[in-house]
Amino acid sequence: MGLSIITPHYNDFEGLKRIYNCLKKQSLDSWEWLIIDDLSDQTTRELVACFFEPLIGGQIQLILNTTKTNASACRNIGIDYATYERLVFLDADDVIAENFVAHRFIDVQEFVVFKNFTVVNEHNEHFTSSAEVSYPLDAFLKANFIWQTTSILWNKTFLNTIGRFDANLQRLQDVELSIRALYLGEAYRLIDNPIDFYYYTKPMRLRKHLVRESCISVNYLILKLNSDYNFNAHRRALIKSYYYACVKNL
Repeated sequence: MGLSIITPHYNDFEGLKRIYNCLKKQSLDSWEWLIIDDLSDQTTRELVACFFEPLIGGQIQLILNTTKTNASACRNIGIDYATYERLVFLDADDVIAENFVAHRFIDVQEFVVFKNFTVVNEHNEHFTSSAEVSYPLDAFLKANFIWQTTSILWNKTFLNTIGRFDANLQRLQDVELSIRALYLGEAYRLIDNPIDFYYYTKPMRLRKHLVRESCISVNYLILKLNSDYNFNAHRRALIKSYYYACVKNL
């Protein structure tokens, strides 16, 4: 029994080293870490390989994509390689506390949301976030993203059953998956946990190339929600909030 931690990676060697240092300090050692490199540039790949290859074969696996995909495809590859039934997805630019693994040694029938985490902005300011809502599905349908990718502890069988990440989405992949899991799930839980995860954000203005991706993804998501889900009129009306979410950071 253990925890599989899956990290999609693209050109962030320093982030991988930071996560590795976090994992070495875990209070519980029953973890494996799967790094899926999405065709980083040659220099970065060489650095990653040089650093991690001596560690491979134990708790760390390094999978090198031969073609460029995206974070969702990388996460799905990680699921295929994962040994354990408990899964969590951790991006290369985020940080975990030393009790992160130990807190996730719990029973997971479908998925469990650790609703408290810390958001760290570009000025290194820390803000506590908590998913304090009565109807999580409605929150996500009106573009209120009440938790982040790493907040969820997945049961691998359930995640495979509902279809894993949609690799057609460039953005909002975790949002769409949360909506799908909430819609199809019957036994998920929210835990009022001690904070053990730090989510590092970057301002949209520093990532202008993402604006087009965001607009394309919003259009794809709205079409999918309207065609693939049997939502009532109230919930269909909530979805229009994504049009505003598409442009609010411009």
